[in-house]
Amino acid sequence: MARFQHTVTLVPVPRRWWETCVATLHDLAQDTAAEGARLRLPDGRPLPGLRLVRGRHLRPGAQYRPVHDEDGEPDADRCLTVLSWDRRRETALEVVTLDDDPVHPARLVCALGLTSAERPREAWLSASLHPSGGERAKHLAGTGRLRLDLDGWWQATSPGRHPSRAPLSGTLTHALAHVSVTVVPRLAPDGRWRVTVRARVRGRSVVRPLLPLATAVLGRRARRAWAEALERAAAAWNAQVPELVRKDGERLGAELADALLGP
Repeated sequence: MARFQHTVTLVPVPRRWWETCVATLHDLAQDTAAEGARLRLPDGRPLPGLRLVRGRHLRPGAQYRPVHDEDGEPDADRCLTVLSWDRRRETALEVVTLDDDPVHPARLVCALGLTSAERPREAWLSASLHPSGGERAKHLAGTGRLRLDLDGWWQATSPGRHPSRAPLSGTLTHALAHVSVTVVPRLAPDGRWRVTVRARVRGRSVVRPLLPLATAVLGRRARRAWAEALERAAAAWNAQVPELVRKDGERLGAELADALLGP
């Protein structure tokens, strides 16, 4: 088993701002109207890039497809499905993407859920890649899942008692390896977040006996690459978040609506 650990410092996100943005974005979708297959934003502007192709708008089972710019027809290779839509309980969406690559055709399924939009307590993300094309395809398949305990995150970044488990955790399972990740934030003296990311990698199948050797030979280089990747992500966060948190939910909702309209 190989272990990795690195700590970065992040600009904090106020809880009230986050919850306001979640409610605003949920309202934007809720107030978007469906006229047959076409969608209209709350201000009446048509949404040109998306079509409702099955079910009732925002009801479980409703399916949407993006539209090709060339002919205005729905994209058969991408589909968004509403799994649940309840402001007080759970909102969950599933996105399926088909890759028709002649060498390695594959189906990618991603699902995102939030409990709940009214008072966000937990968010989760799952993804699975299903290649086709014979025995060799199974080595390209994999599944991943992330879970964020929002109450635990805010507790961990406030003065006082810390939660007993990592607020953010995830797993990645592949035919040749299993990776588990935990993310633990702490409040720094200057008010920022000190976030420690830990990962454990276990080999599977033929890789299991080779992993200790690979760790001994490449361990230092791999840990340096891991740390550099986290530092780049932290730098991008710290560059973008301060401007975002200066905007209220209404302004962010308006900017998102404009972005959905395209150029």
